[in-house]
This record gives sequence, structure tokens and C-alpha cells, in this order.
Amino acid sequence: MKFGDTLEDSTYEPWKDNYVQYNALKKQLEQGLNGPNGWTERDEGIFGQTLDSDLTKIYTFVNSKFEELQERTTKAELRVATFQEAYNQKALESLTNSISEITDDVNQLSKYCRTNYAGFLKIVKKHDKNVPYKLRPVFMVQLKSRAFYNVNFDSLVVRLSKLYHTIGAESLPFGTPITPSTLTGMINQQGLDRRSFKFWVHPDNVMEVKTTVLKHLPVILYTPRGPGPNIPESLDPSFSSVYLDNSSFDLYNNKLERKEGAQAIRLRWYGSPSNNEIFVERKVHHEINKLGEYHDRFSIKEKYVDAFLKGTYTMDRQVAKLKEQGVKSAAEIEQFQELVKDVQKSILDMKLRPVLRTVYNRTAFQIPGDNRVRLSLDADLCMIREDNLDGVARSGNHWRRMDVEYPIGAKTTHERDMTRFNYAILEVKLELPPNKATPAWVEELMNSHLVESAESFSKYVHGVAVLLESHVALLPFWLAQLEKETGRTPDAMRGQLSGDTPSLSRANSTAEIESINSRRSSVVSRAESEHGPSLSKGKNRSMDVVVDNNYGGPYGTTSRPGSSRASSIKKGFGFKGLGGVFKKSKGKDSRESSPLLGPTQTDDVVPQIRIIPPKPKKVVGVLKVEAKVFFANERTFLKWMNFAVLLGTLGVGLFNAGDNIGRFAGILLAITALLTLVYSIWLYERRLTMLRNKDPGPYDEPVMPTLMCVCMLTAISLNFYLKSNVKSKP
Repeated sequence: MKFGDTLEDSTYEPWKDNYVQYNALKKQLEQGLNGPNGWTERDEGIFGQTLDSDLTKIYTFVNSKFEELQERTTKAELRVATFQEAYNQKALESLTNSISEITDDVNQLSKYCRTNYAGFLKIVKKHDKNVPYKLRPVFMVQLKSRAFYNVNFDSLVVRLSKLYHTIGAESLPFGTPITPSTLTGMINQQGLDRRSFKFWVHPDNVMEVKTTVLKHLPVILYTPRGPGPNIPESLDPSFSSVYLDNSSFDLYNNKLERKEGAQAIRLRWYGSPSNNEIFVERKVHHEINKLGEYHDRFSIKEKYVDAFLKGTYTMDRQVAKLKEQGVKSAAEIEQFQELVKDVQKSILDMKLRPVLRTVYNRTAFQIPGDNRVRLSLDADLCMIREDNLDGVARSGNHWRRMDVEYPIGAKTTHERDMTRFNYAILEVKLELPPNKATPAWVEELMNSHLVESAESFSKYVHGVAVLLESHVALLPFWLAQLEKETGRTPDAMRGQLSGDTPSLSRANSTAEIESINSRRSSVVSRAESEHGPSLSKGKNRSMDVVVDNNYGGPYGTTSRPGSSRASSIKKGFGFKGLGGVFKKSKGKDSRESSPLLGPTQTDDVVPQIRIIPPKPKKVVGVLKVEAKVFFANERTFLKWMNFAVLLGTLGVGLFNAGDNIGRFAGILLAITALLTLVYSIWLYERRLTMLRNKDPGPYDEPVMPTLMCVCMLTAISLNFYLKSNVKSKP
């Protein structure tokens, strides 16, 4: 769809006169370029004035509208503060509707800013593409001076959330009162149905998701209050975590394969790096827990972190203080002491060091003290290397690198060590009684167009897979989704979602992820069957890639398009090629290009140069076996039996009705039929076991069909040969 149509569909009718005049500017370009004198300086001046006028108009409108929303919110707060229970239901509905209108306008203003920002960039790009004058450098300076697109709506979201849960919104699923829930102890209650879901949210939908959720759950601020009584709560929502791993990336591999007991150890702090309180957190994957993991943590001062990682600091002082204060019971202190020892032992035994930092802004929604429904929305996710691999000292002997400045801007000096994930991550956690249905509004949100399912997504796994790909042998299955529609742009090559990528489709994305994942798993399994388990070792290797059957083009330097395909077609069939029949199939030509690195081509001028591509990496994903796959296995078994019975019947007929030569050929065919029957039973049971164990394969069988053809060819050829040499009786 053209952007002009997109802009028209996205226009909010009450504000239609305040949008960028994209179609008018586009028409000016077309008329000027098609004029008798082409594009002149006069045309450039008129175009620039129109563009500047639109920028000023939108900047003024956004500022005035934002101030208006703040004033309306203040009036609503005053009305709520003076609201009396004696008021009738009509007054309550009027107040609720007023707050809902403010919420809707906040959502519309956020969309308005993003739509107009995209419109300005699109029209300037179209101008610079067709006109000799380059407008973008000058315009970006003007756009930065009137940055209407950088409006921070977080303060309004928090204020609106407090309003909703002060009046007690009708849409609350449990009829929850305004005060913290009385079900505070539910977190330790047994027998709850614990479930967790993860989703990707397109930047265009982030504000709509926030305004949808805040009507049902209040916003939680993780940061403490300011130092003084008159200083409001801090709205810094940034979360930073430094993940630990060793040079073999054992924690990464175990977490990616979801092994029982797989753990992730990280150091987390809230707000800026100047925060002196660091939390040492450990997540342990456990299938018994329906949430999939246990999470525990303890705090430590920043100055002791390095000594703790080296094992020279044991936190005995903190334990002694806890015993002296008497705030915690002896069992709790003992549990704390065991946790500290276990985490420190894991760090020392596995030689864990800082590997990756994740930085993001979190907006959390939850009724205080009530864990039945919890939602968190993480946006502006950045992943930064913290390791000292590749001969570069990033964090050095410290537990984190000190050259990362907060807040992280669009461009930094360490851009090569960073990747940005342009989608927000929504996590929904439910802890409900077994017979309690999921709230209707949660179901509606999870099945809406606003979110895209991201099962098993991990920030740490994604960051390592993108930034440290040359050091690992396994890749997560969701990278297939990131390659979709991104082409081979620099963003796609770094494993990022492009900023211009359209909203993900719920209808097709999951099937395509599984399809690509199954093809890649098959390729890798075949490679492992040939080359052994060496693929699982990823240290000190050149960059490995994922081989996908949909991508063509051999590795090399230069070539003509289609040369690889043409050369493969021109190859004649001969006896030398029979040796390859018994080798495991590798899909297309083994010299195929990588979707992560892009197509490269061979040079026909220097035929003696042969470039061998790296081995494909295994793509780890969730393998789902449907019932129809078992039926397909049964149908294949019946086909084998059908062929064996037909072949056996032919052999028995030749043996009973023929002469000595016919009997000999019949014996060969009958033996081939019996071997086929035995083999078909073995193959059926083998594939059935693989399906039950969710083995990714491979499931192809190139050896036996070839042997059967050879046996039949031998029997028929011998029959003709011997018959032709028998002299007929006169």
C-alpha cells in the first residue's frame, strides 16, 4: 500500500486539517518535474516553504494538544478528589466517560506523532530521489529543533491509571476495589494455574496496548520516591541487566534448548548506572512449574560485585546483620545464605563472566498485592556486548563496561557492539485458580491484531545470537521471523527488525516460523549425520550461518545471475554421479548463500578458486507434531507393503510358471520383496519413535529405494540376457 493511502486510513477525523500535506507535496514534486523547465529553484523554494509550514503547524498542534490533555487530566483529578459517594450513578458515568475520552485522545495523539513523522521522512526521501537538490540534511536539523515526535506520554499514562483505579472502573474483571487487594497471600498459594505468555508489539501499537491495559490494571512504578517529601515519584522506567556466561556459552545453550535445570544468572539495577543497589538474580528452568522457571534474587552493593564474582566476598556481614536485626526468621536467613552460596558456587565452578547487557524501559501493570493478572511491556530494548572476546577488552576486569552512557541515544560510539530490537515485548502472567477462566479483556488483547505471539522469546538468547553469532552453534527459531520481509539490509544482517517493517500478521507468522524452522532443522540434522557432533562446538570458528532452501546464490566474489542454477542443470548424469545417490540429501547446492549474510557469487574467470561455505547452525525451536504426521507415516508403510506384495507376486509367478531362467529371476524378485517387507516394518517403527520423541529428523530415506531399483534392474537384465543366449529349438 502506498503511504498516501496509509496516511488517509490513519487520519483521525477531528484532526484531519492538522496532518502533513503529503499528497499535496507529492503533487508539487510531480508538477515541477513534469514542467517545461524541469525542477527549478522556484519550485524548490515553494516546496521548502510548504514543508516548513507543515512542520511548524504540527509542532504547535502537538504542544497545544499535550497541554490540553494535561489540563483535562488535572480537572479530572480534582473531580475525583471531590467525588462523594452520595453522587448518583449518572455522575459517576459522566466522570468515567471523561477519563476514557482523555485516554482515547492520548492514544490518538501518539499515533498522530508517529504518522506525521513517517510522512515527513517519506516525502523528503521522495524529493531527494527525484530532485538534484538534497533536502534531507537541512530538514533533519529543523525536525530535531521541533521534535514533536519525542513527546513522553508516561506521566499521563500513570496519572490516568491512578484515576481509573481511584474511581473503580466498571471494566475491572474481578470487581476489585481501589485499595490493594486483600488476596496478598495468593503468591504462595498452592494449586494455582500458572501461565505465562510473551508477545511482540509493533511500535505503532505500543500506546494503544498501554491505554487498553491501564483501564483494567494500575501502572506500577518500580523506582522509589524522590529524596524529599515534595518531590514526586521518579518515572525513570529503565531496567538494566548484565548476563553472565562462560566462553563455551553453556548457559545460553541450555536455556535455548530448554533443558531441565537450565539457569540464567544476571546482575540487575533500576534507573541509571549510578544506582548503588544491584540485584543478583537467578532463573532456573523447571518443567514442574507451569511458569517454566523459578526466580530468586538478593541485593548487593555495587562496590562488592567484582569481589563477589571472584569469590573473595561472601556476604557474611549481611547474614550477621540479618541475625542481629531479627526481622527475618532463622529459616529465611538460612534460605538466603544457601541462595548466595549456590549462586556464587555456580559462578566460580562454571567460570562465568559478563557477556551481554540488556537495557529497556518497562511499564508494568498489576493490582498491588494481587498476582492473578500481571502484565509488563518492555520497549526500547538495546543489547550491548560486555564480553572481552575477540581480543577487545570491553568490560575489562570490571563486572560491567563503563563507557555506556544513559539514556542510550540513537547513535553511540560503541554501535558495533550494540543491537536494537525495535519491537516492544509484552509478557502476560496469570495465576488463577483451576476453575477460574482467563479474564475476557486479557483473552481479547492476546488474540487481537495489536500483538504477535513470541513463544519462548528471550532477550539474552536473542542478544547473544545476534551479537555473538560466531561464538555459538545454536540459533533461536524466532530469527526466521526477523528475516521475514527484511530483505538483506544492514538491519536484517544484524538480526534486527526493520523500523519500517509492517505490523506482524497473526495469521501467517507462526506457520512460517515453523516451516522455516523445520527446513533448517532438517538441513542441520543431515549435516550432523555426516560430520559428527562437531557442530555443537562453536568456539573460535568463523561465522557460521543458517542455510535455508529458499535462498540461492553460491559464495564467492562475482558472477552472473543464475549461474549456479544453470551450471547445476548442465551437469550430465553418469556413473560418477551414482556415488552421490547414497549420501544424505542437503536440499539445494551446498554452496547456497545465507539469509543472514546475503547472496554472494562466484567468479567464472578464476575457476581454480574454490570457497567452501561454513557449516550450517542448528536452529533450536519448538517442534510441534500434529496427528496427520502419524497418519502419513502409516500411509508410507502401506505403500511400502503394497510395492513388496506386488514384487513378491511377480517373483512367485515367474518361479512357478517359468523355466530355469525364469525361476532364477523369480527368486531374486521374491528375496527383494521379503527384504522390502522387513525393512518397511523397521522403518515404520523407527519413524514412529522419532515422532513420539519429537525428533527433528531427517525423515528421508534415499538408500533403500535405490537398492530396490538396483535389484529389480539386475533381475530383469539377467532375465533378458540369459533368455537371449538360449538357442531356440529348431
